[in-house]
Amino acid sequence: MGKLYFKILLLPILFIFSYHLKAQQDVDLENLGKRTKEELKKNPFKISGGISANSIFYGSNVYSGREPFTYFLNGNLNIGFYKWTMPISYNLTNQGSNLGYQIPFKFNRLSLAPKYKWAKAYIGDASMSFSPYTFNGLLFSGAGLELNPKIPLKVALMTGRLNKAVEDDGNPNTMPAYKRMGYGTHLKWEKEQYKLGVIGFYAKDDIHSLKKSLDERGILPQENLVLSINGAFKIKKNIEIFGEYANTAITTNQRATAIGGVKEGIASHLMKTNSSTENYSAFNTGANLQLKKGMIGIRYEKIEPGYRTLGAYYFNNDLENITLNSYFTLLKDKLSLSSNIGRQRDNLDNKKLKQTSRWVGAVNANLKASEKLMISASYSNFTMFTNRQLNQFTHINANPLQIQQPKDSIDYKQISQNMNVNINYALSNSKDKTQNINFNYSLNDMVNRENGIVRKGGLSRFHNANINYTIGFPEKKLNIGSSFNFTHTYAASQISTIWGPSITVSKSFLKEDKLKTNASASYNRSNMPNATISVANLMLGANYTPWDKHNFNLTLVQMMRNTNQNIENPKVNETTCTIGYNYSF
Repeated sequence: MGKLYFKILLLPILFIFSYHLKAQQDVDLENLGKRTKEELKKNPFKISGGISANSIFYGSNVYSGREPFTYFLNGNLNIGFYKWTMPISYNLTNQGSNLGYQIPFKFNRLSLAPKYKWAKAYIGDASMSFSPYTFNGLLFSGAGLELNPKIPLKVALMTGRLNKAVEDDGNPNTMPAYKRMGYGTHLKWEKEQYKLGVIGFYAKDDIHSLKKSLDERGILPQENLVLSINGAFKIKKNIEIFGEYANTAITTNQRATAIGGVKEGIASHLMKTNSSTENYSAFNTGANLQLKKGMIGIRYEKIEPGYRTLGAYYFNNDLENITLNSYFTLLKDKLSLSSNIGRQRDNLDNKKLKQTSRWVGAVNANLKASEKLMISASYSNFTMFTNRQLNQFTHINANPLQIQQPKDSIDYKQISQNMNVNINYALSNSKDKTQNINFNYSLNDMVNRENGIVRKGGLSRFHNANINYTIGFPEKKLNIGSSFNFTHTYAASQISTIWGPSITVSKSFLKEDKLKTNASASYNRSNMPNATISVANLMLGANYTPWDKHNFNLTLVQMMRNTNQNIENPKVNETTCTIGYNYSF
């Protein structure tokens, strides 16, 4: 299947390059050298980028499992010549080196992304996305290519290792895995009035990459092919419809017998199937109406139960969504309003004992009341309904009386409401002094009702309020900030509170603010039914730039935690020191 992918990929690439080769033949070749010299003068050899090194030292009076010393080396280098650019980035760390167990991915990464005009390549450790239903943000080690020429045809492709082979070493924390290779293609045809795209992604585990079978641990060699078609069309200047259909065929065990393999969807007809091959589809469509001062849109989505591919970390499935969203600006663009409301349900194949349906609604508002006053507010409501059958049992004897008895059920309803209000007011803004005050309040409320009754423990409510005051003295290069936070929680018929103040001071020294310092202190006290916990934090930081493009930073944090609980370590002291260096060029 991998060789077939390479052959298919060559066709659009050859088409693009032959098209541009013909275009080059139509160019006045006599002036080509002259123009090249002019371009070289405008775009000579350039190099830019930056490197950073950070070390974290950690100490505690109790064992936490955290490494006492961790380093992070990061860098990005951008080399440019003529119309070529070559970004290079790397990430090196000892994090994970002393885990004591193995994982199928790596922490250290090296990436190259050379680009010339409309062609861009990915070499090394890279990440690309085609669509949410196919290949979406999965990190791979290999190569990728994006071609975006000034013609309607666009091409994106990838090939590489998705997982490295990890043997089962007996450690329960080790994540054994087969070596997995992946190949993907995204072809797009884009015009002003419409866009069409097709996606193909194929992944397969190498059965021979491990010495021992992992069947006993439920880890089986898999194979997957997913195909997708998507598009968008403009009916008028302000109306657009869009949609995508994806079909995935996934073999959960390559060793399964070929007898009983069913070819149901499009993807399964293009790959070898067996009795473990499963087929699923996903679909979405919608429309957007652009208005003079806003937008209205509607979207429908359906993802079959079990839908997944090997091209993403996680998939939501077994759901049907319909959503309506809008956005408007009013009062001479001082007020912006956005809203969406949707209905979602699961159990699309009626195989679950219960079905859940949800109403989701949200409203957001932002108001610029004056040059000094800004207000924002949001509200969302999440309502879930469930009808659950009780007393599910298998009828051992065909008892007519038993079968005719009505089944008990519970009508379950869960309502979750979230509200947030933020008010920001600039008290003053002058050369001598700036003052600002900010207030934020949030509420989270959840209620569980069974047959209309809220039982004990079925209500939880979370209040949080925070007020901040900052004052700055620009001429003295001094800023002072203070805040107070209060949280009230009611859950499981119990009340707990958290409150505490904090203060932050920052000041710059030396010419051109080369030395910037800051210090902060905070205190939080938690009052719970069975315990009282107090936490104090002290932080000191400095940022020093002795020369242009060179920067040193230091942060020291001391945390002290005390509780009246009868535990082994009621007092915890932790010290964290971070030292870093950054160089940009």
